[in-house]
Amino acid sequence: MMNPTTIYKTAAAALACSFLLACGGGGGSPTPFVDPVPPGGDSSTPAPLPDPVPPITLTGITAQGLWQSGAGAETVTSTVVTDNGQVWSVFTTAGATRLVKASLAASGTGFTGTGKAFVLGANTVEAIILTATAVAKSSLSGSISSTAQTESYSLAYQSRYDTPITVASFAGSWSATLGPGTVNWTISNSGVITGTRTTGCTYTGQVSLRPEAKAVVDAVITESCPTVTQLSGIAVKSADNTGITLLMTTTGDAQAVVIGLH
Repeated sequence: MMNPTTIYKTAAAALACSFLLACGGGGGSPTPFVDPVPPGGDSSTPAPLPDPVPPITLTGITAQGLWQSGAGAETVTSTVVTDNGQVWSVFTTAGATRLVKASLAASGTGFTGTGKAFVLGANTVEAIILTATAVAKSSLSGSISSTAQTESYSLAYQSRYDTPITVASFAGSWSATLGPGTVNWTISNSGVITGTRTTGCTYTGQVSLRPEAKAVVDAVITESCPTVTQLSGIAVKSADNTGITLLMTTTGDAQAVVIGLH
């Protein structure tokens, strides 16, 4: 099974330059995107999650958008908040990268939510509480808390979120280096994903428009390695339109992966 350390470290480096553009690495043959969840109660077993906060429709609400930390920030952060209050965020520091998936709901003058932080490369998962205050199309700030730490974030709005994207704009032949293997995918004009990996895995999937019709799309992938793994999440093209990054979790949010295509 693949060791995901390289995929996430590479993703973090790319995210520091341009929101959502990543590659990966690992070993073995065939090698899936994520390792299996280890049996037993070791350090990889996530702490119990608080009761989830049901997402609300955030269309036209200040938190929705594509957000990025400023140059020189100690923690490089890239975040998408969709119209139904779902948050996908990558937090990168010198020592670790986490992919956060959470659901926001209105709380007073701001937002609060619960979810998971996947500590990339360490195969661990943390329960988190996320708070947010937003100024429409300007700033998003708040905190992310786990049992280990609480840290703040301050992000700026990325105007390209407001440019509607088409499924056909994702069409083409795409690849990503994943350790000893290379993923080669084709996306059709209708968003159908097909492809292989040189280590023996095969892939099918779909890119589809979201209800808010912005720069973020939904994505689902089935990986056969030969074990079948279902992944779902979002996809965003890079700012220069030369790459695609997918932020995805497995069924039940057991694990997460960042997939960068170019």
